[in-house]
This record gives sequence, C-alpha cells and structure tokens, in this order.
Amino acid sequence: MEKTICELFAGVGGFRLGFDRLASGWKTTWFSQWEPGKKVQWAHDCYVQHFGDSPDIDGELHTGDDISTVDKSKIPDHSLLVGGFPCQDYSVAHTLASAKGIEGKKGVLWWQIRDILEEKCPPFCILENVDRLLKSPAKQRGRDFGVILACFAELGYSVEWRVVNAALYGAAQRRRMTFIFAYKNDDTNVVKYA
Repeated sequence: MEKTICELFAGVGGFRLGFDRLASGWKTTWFSQWEPGKKVQWAHDCYVQHFGDSPDIDGELHTGDDISTVDKSKIPDHSLLVGGFPCQDYSVAHTLASAKGIEGKKGVLWWQIRDILEEKCPPFCILENVDRLLKSPAKQRGRDFGVILACFAELGYSVEWRVVNAALYGAAQRRRMTFIFAYKNDDTNVVKYA
C-alpha cells in the first residue's frame, strides 16, 4: 500500500505542510475543511490555494462540505488518517465547568473520525487537540479521553499519546497540545511502512 494521507479538520494545512516538508514519500490524497455557519470558507479556500483540491468523489468535490454529510465509504483509502479535530469544546476559551467536551457542538466531531476509522481501517492515525481534552468534562474528569481511547480499542487500534509543549520545540509560545498516535493491531503494518 502507498503512503497516503487523509487530512480531517485540515484548517490551512498544518499536518500536510509538516508531512510535505519532513516525511518523504507521503502523499495527501483527500482532505476536509468546513466551518459551520460561515458563508465564506476562508481556511478551506486558503488550503486549496496552497495545495489544490482533492480528487472528486463521484464527480463532486466534498472537501468543503460538513464531514457529517460525507459518505465515509466514498473517501479514498489511505494509510494514515490525520486531524486536529476542533478544540473549542475542550479549550481554555471556556471555563472547565462550562466546556461541553465530546457532547459539545464541535466536540461531537470525534464521532466522524471514529466513523471513518471504522469504514476505512487505515493502519495509522495521528490526531491533535488541546491538553484539556484529557480533563474533559469537569464533572467526570477524563471521561471524554477515556471514550476516545475505548473507541480506538474497539476498532482494533493500540494508542500512544503525549502532551507536548510547543515552546520546547522552538515555537514562540507555550502551547500544550495532546498528540494521539494510533496503529492497527496488525504486525504487518510495521513492516510495510518501516
């Protein structure tokens, strides 16, 4: 299998930029970026201007559509699913007590990632979110992250995760992000992509 990437919640292409510059042989074959309630999709348009658009699904472009309306079976097969799923329902923009977490308007987008993992079964997955993902929700600290880990386990993935402070890697700000790396529990994947 080729080293192909599907990028969800792509923003202006942070994951793609990293893979294009640092990881040889990886090719982004499909992406999705859509901001609800916006007439102009600035991030999607910026992504397309820099990288071009993804191939059509049944003759139509769906990269700027609500991911919940996209038929997951039509997304191209890929060996790596990446995404910075929306953090607003976990972030410090809300008090911990008022953050909705995985049940919030954008927090529920985790289930779209889960549906794609179930449908496409990519060998690898890399996700990122704010560090408060680990504490959500306030009344049941850690529940949401536990749900995410349980979903990966149910789908046959092993998971490793770390909280990384961007300032320790040369960024101009202290920004703590949670990175999740999941891989399918199939020993042949390690050999294929080594």
